[in-house]
Amino acid sequence: MAKAKEKKRGGFFAIAFILVLLMLVGLQLANMRERISRAESEQTAIAAQLAQQRQENASLEAALSKANDPEYLQELARDQLNMVSPGQRDFYDVSN
Repeated sequence: MAKAKEKKRGGFFAIAFILVLLMLVGLQLANMRERISRAESEQTAIAAQLAQQRQENASLEAALSKANDPEYLQELARDQLNMVSPGQRDFYDVSN
């Protein structure tokens, strides 16, 4: 009879041990899924940043290709530096 109780107790501990292992594996899986989700969202953000940087690079390359064009340089001077060509009049709206 003592052996039967030991066998039942041993079986209980084996089942408890397996349940604890299953819970630990489940927790690890949940943790891994969370890490994967964070990595995927970070990847999406970096991909958007990369697309924006590529667009900016294309714009800069286009501006660089026009760097020796006198008309483009005049347009830049007019727009960014508020410069005017000789003989040209510049009017300011002071009503604002």
